[in-house]
Amino acid sequence: MINKIKILVKKNKILKSLYELLFNRPKINIFSAHHDKKVLFSYSTYHFKNKNYLGHSNYSESYIIAKIFDELGYNVDVVDNDKVCRLDLYSYDIVFGEGLPLYQAVTLNLDANIIYYATGSHPWQCSSASLSKLVNYYKSSNYLASESLRLQDYRWGIAASLSNSVICIGNEVTKKTFVDNGVDNIYLINPTFHAEASMSQINKTHRAMRSVLWFGSYGLLHKGLDTAIEAFRHMPDWTLHVCGKTLEEHNFINSLDLPPNVVVHGFISIESDTFKELASNVGYVLLSSSSEGIATAVLTAMGRGKMIPLVSKECGIDVHDFGFLLENLEYTSIIKLLNKLNNQSIEELELNCVKAQHHAYQNFTIEQYELTMRSHLLACISNYEKSPS
Repeated sequence: MINKIKILVKKNKILKSLYELLFNRPKINIFSAHHDKKVLFSYSTYHFKNKNYLGHSNYSESYIIAKIFDELGYNVDVVDNDKVCRLDLYSYDIVFGEGLPLYQAVTLNLDANIIYYATGSHPWQCSSASLSKLVNYYKSSNYLASESLRLQDYRWGIAASLSNSVICIGNEVTKKTFVDNGVDNIYLINPTFHAEASMSQINKTHRAMRSVLWFGSYGLLHKGLDTAIEAFRHMPDWTLHVCGKTLEEHNFINSLDLPPNVVVHGFISIESDTFKELASNVGYVLLSSSSEGIATAVLTAMGRGKMIPLVSKECGIDVHDFGFLLENLEYTSIIKLLNKLNNQSIEELELNCVKAQHHAYQNFTIEQYELTMRSHLLACISNYEKSPS
């Protein structure tokens, strides 16, 4: 019931604006510090209201970023990235983050260090990929799935391309989307996922050999659910479990004509019994997304679910010797890969599951994120101070 109310509020522009006015005001000097310098952090004020929220790892990452700036001697103000900033932008030494405030900073030609924080690929690549999916799906289904995209305001892309530097969640594939759009100074960083204190012992059943988890949030078409469904329509001996915000995009779900070997669970918590059961009975996590940074949902399935990644290169995940890259975004590439996996033994499955889990826990920790982010911020500040004015 609460979830349905949230959906209605988000769809009603007046109610959404009223909510944001009341609860998403700028957070001024969040640590009540007395530094001589100031940074504007354009991301999400909501992240600083629920410190223990587990919905997404970017909440804890946001706090880490703010803490680093405080330790470097900056008062930290936080604003939302999707609204025009009413604060005095000229008063800031650094404007950090994404969205409209970064665009404003570029437009005003501020005498400030503008650092774009990209949690995905370049905004223009993301929107272009989403629109391409929209057109192709309409041609095949005669349904315009506009509610299932991931479109970004073109001004975000201008800000990304004209900032002094970019700190980007992603790998070399993600980085290339920024290089292709005129960005020179790019620093890559790994995200985090909601790891447990220690890796869980998960015993895979034989069902895991032919079971796959599609794990996403919203933007189901953008993330390739359509191609996953179509592939499993041709692979009746396999089962696909779909977890994501399917309630919000039910019209798109209805347009897919689900085959009997696809089970839609909707949004589930990683702490739930449902996820724990899936962890035992599912061997693989699939995401044929058209644009990501590094897909944290896949990382979570790898780490918390001990699942082998089957992903598009656009997911930003290096699969090494335990995972599998799809050849392209077509459903036929998924079928080809599943046919290959038909020949895997339970021993091979278990070995690769263990490797995937260890990789997630070893490379995507909050400690590593903090060390890397601190190093990148110091480099961005140093390079800016050395550059000719």
